[in-house]
Amino acid sequence: MSDYGNRQKHLNPNRVQQHFLDRFHDKIIELIDQTGVDRLLDVGCAEGFVIDHLRRNGLSIQVIGGDFDAEALLWGRNQLRHGAPLTNLDVHRLPFAANQFPLVMCLEVLEHLPDSRLGLAELARVSGQYVLVSVPHEPLFRGANFLRGKHIRDFGNDPEHLHNYNGATFKAMLASTVEVLWHGYSFPWQIALARKRQGI
Repeated sequence: MSDYGNRQKHLNPNRVQQHFLDRFHDKIIELIDQTGVDRLLDVGCAEGFVIDHLRRNGLSIQVIGGDFDAEALLWGRNQLRHGAPLTNLDVHRLPFAANQFPLVMCLEVLEHLPDSRLGLAELARVSGQYVLVSVPHEPLFRGANFLRGKHIRDFGNDPEHLHNYNGATFKAMLASTVEVLWHGYSFPWQIALARKRQGI
């Protein structure tokens, strides 16, 4: 297992890291609850660790997960057994009709995309109402990595990250496509719940 990536992050036995992940997941559950939806699409779910956390914490809404990485999806089906339907997809061209899901969730994905705005537009297109997204909170994310000796040559920057967003730049990027209802932080990440704009 590499020293970075989604699986490493969730399977790392470090208790401090797991504490921050649990706080992040709990905030995601709180925001989903606030929407009152009964169905969501998790875009970029990878192995489905977040879906598994939702299930284990009593969130009983219907969830469909999708990711570009077929191997991660297969691992999640075999190891996590969360029971959610999983599909192979590209966030830039989602294989769903417009307005198909009342909530579209995309966590820790936009920073990996060559064109984050195009990915966000696709999330908004297939959403009927809400979009829930998160990205690393920079420069705190890189600083935390650097201080624990991770990605030293890149000053803490994850080699898979193509974009770095602080609070202002993240909100500005979102505001070009969706209406931001709430923006906040769960160290070392930032989260936003947004509403789809009419006509998208």
